[in-house]
Amino acid sequence: MMDILTLVDSFPTPTPDDMAARRQFARRYTLVFLRQGPAPRDDEARNERLQLEHLQHLTKLQLVGKLVLNGPILVDHDILGVSVYAAELEEARALAEADPKVKAGYLVVEAIPWMAVPSELP
Repeated sequence: MMDILTLVDSFPTPTPDDMAARRQFARRYTLVFLRQGPAPRDDEARNERLQLEHLQHLTKLQLVGKLVLNGPILVDHDILGVSVYAAELEEARALAEADPKVKAGYLVVEAIPWMAVPSELP
């Protein structure tokens, strides 16, 4: 199996003109970090209901094209989940804060504007 450095080295290095051309595809996104909120989690039935509603909310945002990527952090960390929204800061914050787990105080939203060139270009 080819190691990653060999794979990367097998591609030609983009020229300055290539890099300038890629810049036209840069898009504004918003990164959303979900951290643990202050609400107690001692009601198992409520926890399960809110988790389902949380996932339903995120899926609907994906289906309408506002949520590009999202998922939980897989290690013990202050940040519990990360999302990339195809929306400006205020809209993304409002969409994230409409999440049932955020509204219930289980999660707290931190939103940061971000710019990136998507991996899949037109």
